[in-house]
Amino acid sequence: MSYFVEFVRYRTALPEDRLVALRSAAILAVRTAHPDLLSVPALSRGEDGSWTDVWIYRTQEAAERANAGAGDIPEFTAFAGALSGVEITAGHMPEAAASPL
Repeated sequence: MSYFVEFVRYRTALPEDRLVALRSAAILAVRTAHPDLLSVPALSRGEDGSWTDVWIYRTQEAAERANAGAGDIPEFTAFAGALSGVEITAGHMPEAAASPL
């Protein structure tokens, strides 16, 4: 079995602390609405100023359901509204590849 991972790259004009606060609220709200969101383990700012976020779902179908319902989650729409140039790359991650840490 494998998990489904989304690598979300974006830009924002928000200060880092505000971005992190909006992101945290969005993650909790999405997880409440979609329990198959397993983890959002990393947020990284690149040298070019862009950000990369990693969202891990139990299955591709779970990710698709969460994405389809994202507009109904106010915390997510507040977060997403602060982003620009969003690009998503996705793929399957072998379950055994999950870090034991």
